Amino acid sequence: MRIAVLTSGLLPVPALQGGAVENLIDFYLELNEQMKFHQITVMSVIDKKVPDNKIKNSQNSRYLFFRTDRFAYRVKRKIFGITKKKSFYYHSHIEYYLYKALKILKNEPFDVIVLENRPGYATRVRDMCPSARLILHLHNDLLSVDSKEASSIKSKLSSVITVSDYIKKRVEEQQPSIPIHTCYNGIDLSLFQTNNKSSSRRDLKIKENEFVVVFSGRLIPEKGVKELLQAVRLMDKIPLKLLIIGSNFFGNNLVVTDYMKELHHLAAEYQDRIIFTGFISYGMIPAYLQSADACVIPSLWEDPCPLSCIEGMAAGLPMIVTNSGGMPELVDDKCAIILDKSSNLPMQIAEAVSYLFNNPSKRMEMSVGAKNRSLLFSKERFASTFFDLLSQ
Repeated sequence: MRIAVLTSGLLPVPALQGGAVENLIDFYLELNEQMKFHQITVMSVIDKKVPDNKIKNSQNSRYLFFRTDRFAYRVKRKIFGITKKKSFYYHSHIEYYLYKALKILKNEPFDVIVLENRPGYATRVRDMCPSARLILHLHNDLLSVDSKEASSIKSKLSSVITVSDYIKKRVEEQQPSIPIHTCYNGIDLSLFQTNNKSSSRRDLKIKENEFVVVFSGRLIPEKGVKELLQAVRLMDKIPLKLLIIGSNFFGNNLVVTDYMKELHHLAAEYQDRIIFTGFISYGMIPAYLQSADACVIPSLWEDPCPLSCIEGMAAGLPMIVTNSGGMPELVDDKCAIILDKSSNLPMQIAEAVSYLFNNPSKRMEMSVGAKNRSLLFSKERFASTFFDLLSQ
């Protein structure tokens, strides 16, 4: 099949600046190169760091880049934003990306068009390509009864692929009825399965007797980082080291927000127990996870299918997670303690961490359970399932 992939319009593919959506696109493009299933055209914003050999050596994937790094682009987007604003579903950055993509769709025939987490693209893409199968790969809760123009958008789609049953059920609430399938996210398990805990701890200057709890993700209120820091003061009897990996945006684009200031103010009281790493490139994440004894994902929002949860399991870490969104679908009771996010979360986190610290045999048991559970979420299984659903 001839497949066109419309990305988020903000981050590049290949995923040099991170982003769960972009990493997952990389995974199915990689499998397609190996198996030669389809001819895929990916439309992405530019990143100067994309290696030429990756693009030139791709036999079944064609990358079309839209330049966003030049002054002329910013002028054109500004004019576009002023003249077309009334028709926008998103803001001018995304809408200008869609405008460029539609020019290509107008002139080239495709059998399938995949919209990556952008339901708002559907109406204009359908108008431009009335005969193509239009498939939405939905990573977030963006097409439920609470969503803008949801019914109209669903009527334009051929089917929806969701990242969890939680998102699937949310889409099903909105009419009309169309085929909806779950395809769980996946990761490169091999990156997380080497055991180099001692060297990782030495690099981070973590003592061997310290109990390391790791959080990996964006530092925004929905992720529950504040509640995690509040839990630290409840664990004075544990030789605790809290490792917080990530920034509040993708890549190195740190924006100092009031929330970030609040986090650092809370952490000031326990400076010797807390490490903020800032943004870490994806290739370094496994080594940092290997330094830990447990992983906490204290999400306060309905987290659809966090890759950080799968990564923690693949690293063999006992998991402490909340009952948010699709996260309970990823773990089981052999590898995770599931907390109620609506009830005194700092206290629950402290109790769960204390339990794991005081029960090393249980930690070992959960570590094995986590590695076994992670096998369900390989990038190969994700990509294979994704292509099976595209072909239905």
